[in-house]
Amino acid sequence: MKKLVFTIVLAAICNTIYAQPGSGYARRAIEKKYENEHAADKQKGMDWLNSAMNGKTEDEYKFPISLRMRITSYKDGEPKDENEIDYYLNGNEKYFAARMDDKNAKRKRSVMFMIYDYDNNSTVMIDENEKTYMAMNINAFMSAEAQANRGKQQTDGKYKNDCKKTGKTKTIEGYSCEEYVCIDEDRNRRSEIWIAGKLPIDISQSFMRSPYAYMGTNKMAGMMMEGSFYKNDQIESKMQVVNLNQTANYNVKMSDYKQGMR
Repeated sequence: MKKLVFTIVLAAICNTIYAQPGSGYARRAIEKKYENEHAADKQKGMDWLNSAMNGKTEDEYKFPISLRMRITSYKDGEPKDENEIDYYLNGNEKYFAARMDDKNAKRKRSVMFMIYDYDNNSTVMIDENEKTYMAMNINAFMSAEAQANRGKQQTDGKYKNDCKKTGKTKTIEGYSCEEYVCIDEDRNRRSEIWIAGKLPIDISQSFMRSPYAYMGTNKMAGMMMEGSFYKNDQIESKMQVVNLNQTANYNVKMSDYKQGMR
């Protein structure tokens, strides 16, 4: 079995995904922001906007694996919100995707399919109802230094996780899992993570350049099936894999969609 490091990366990413509104809202918000910031040099602002909104994509994205994750956030130790996100993965490629259902009653309901493409440095937002997409160039939002350091493991400084196996085991979705506890003393954080180490899949390529990759550790070879995350000994969030499909075989052909979102 190929080894993979898949720790709390998905739990962190889910917060980013659910912060994204549907349809053309993201484009309009970015346009307004840079109209204000580049008021004195409109041409420069327009050049930046064109670069930001014209990210590169693959002709086709293939996702042989899918999983559903349930995310619960807490406030003062009590459950606050619960969401489920579908992730689509390919262990041989440097991209992954997530599907979110925008249920905001103030906007026309849309189903968003988000592809994070690290080879092309793009975030692709697909509106499956309107059959449209927008590809955002990630580099346009990053400094030259940030681009140069992208994908590097940050194991020093403020991110230090000491992870140890507890010896506890349990079965999640039919897979035998072992518990690890990770301590970050500098930030008063603790993570209790359940890892399935014998899954015949390798999805490490999908997340190797994720901005959340610093949370990984080579002490945990396997896939995280459940995790509880604490700050100052009070639970903040919990994730659970509630479905894992190793034969999803979901493919996205970009020619099926028209570029541009309303």
